[in-house]
Amino acid sequence: MRVSESAVVRLDHVYVSVSDLARAERFYDAALGALGFRKVVRPIADEPHVHYFNRVMQYTIRPARSTAAADAYRPGALHHLCMQVADAAAVDAACRALRGAGVDASEPRLYPEYRPDYYATFFSDPDGIRLEIVCDTELRRLVRDHWHELTEFVDPVARLRERGPLSRAPWRRGQLSDGVAAPPQGERFDELAALRNTRIERITSSNRPVSDLYDQLQDEWVALLEGEAELDIDDTRVTLRAGEYLVLPAHTPHRVLKTTPGARWLAVHIDPV
Repeated sequence: MRVSESAVVRLDHVYVSVSDLARAERFYDAALGALGFRKVVRPIADEPHVHYFNRVMQYTIRPARSTAAADAYRPGALHHLCMQVADAAAVDAACRALRGAGVDASEPRLYPEYRPDYYATFFSDPDGIRLEIVCDTELRRLVRDHWHELTEFVDPVARLRERGPLSRAPWRRGQLSDGVAAPPQGERFDELAALRNTRIERITSSNRPVSDLYDQLQDEWVALLEGEAELDIDDTRVTLRAGEYLVLPAHTPHRVLKTTPGARWLAVHIDPV
């Protein structure tokens, strides 16, 4: 229930200029439709735009203002756009879906010149813009799992590996109550686990909560284990009793209004990936 530090969490949108909007729309309807995107046609500044989006990103096409051919190596040009799926099997499935929609996707294969486990398929739009589907890789997983250990700006993964072999964290057990006393005011936060993009916290409340408005980047699931609490969630007053839980999607405005002393919470924060 705390505000996260400001950080870039994903690529939000990409705009691509196309020479023939109707032709490009037919192509992207087939290609991005096969990959599970949704579509909305909405002009911007009186110019036609077609927007394709999924849960994490948006790909928009708009008319070009030049008749020059696409050149991936021209300064400022989009060289290629790569979209990630879970594993090699998902790359194969994406390739089948693209081909089924009439898109000429390349045979999926390993590209060890990029990384030993880099498995991808490629295809191009009518203007020659290259698109790619790649599987998640060991390096990407390492970065996610050890992000808070990557302290250097330049070559942080190499520096991390130089500090010694990377090993998975040992399993452990704990106690939810653990004899933690209520703070004199506000709330006490104890991190119980940090797993990839998920953090689990125990929160112990006083009867004098800090009523700051929270607007978080993370999705949150929070359960009240002991006591009672009153909250304001998106302008709705909610009374929570022991055994009840809340699901708070990212950017749901909420604040704690009242708590009984020693009220205890279990919170699961899921950071964007």
